[in-house]
Amino acid sequence: MTTTQRVHWDLVYDVHLGATWGRFMAGLTEQKILANRCPDCSRVFVPPQAYCEACFVRTDEWLELPSEGVVEAFTVAWQGFRGGPTPPYAIAGIRLTGASTLLMHYVRGLDLSDPAGVREQLPTGTRVRAVWSEERTGQILDIAHFERA
Repeated sequence: MTTTQRVHWDLVYDVHLGATWGRFMAGLTEQKILANRCPDCSRVFVPPQAYCEACFVRTDEWLELPSEGVVEAFTVAWQGFRGGPTPPYAIAGIRLTGASTLLMHYVRGLDLSDPAGVREQLPTGTRVRAVWSEERTGQILDIAHFERA
């Protein structure tokens, strides 16, 4: 009896960003990282959220954050997937200066040839800065990647 079945899906679809994410993505085209703040608890969300996840109130106050922050966690992908970047590559949870939440993004400029040495290159607290794509189209990859500051 067969217990697995190979399935292949090639999907192309449009995602409605809504007002909050639309504003965030539009900011990226101008090399601005926009965030919003909860009026009750003052948490700063990047990427922005329409409502505070703790207070359940609208987050209508917008601010621009610096394009630098610190790495709080990271992982290295050693296996690729269709449509994804060529492995190995590093993805980090980055707390931008002034943010309460983490922005997940690629970190480049690391020697990934030695898996044991990666942790030494990107310890928690490493300062990183955004590197912008030359052509920006309102997508998260308008920030091409982050690199050590």
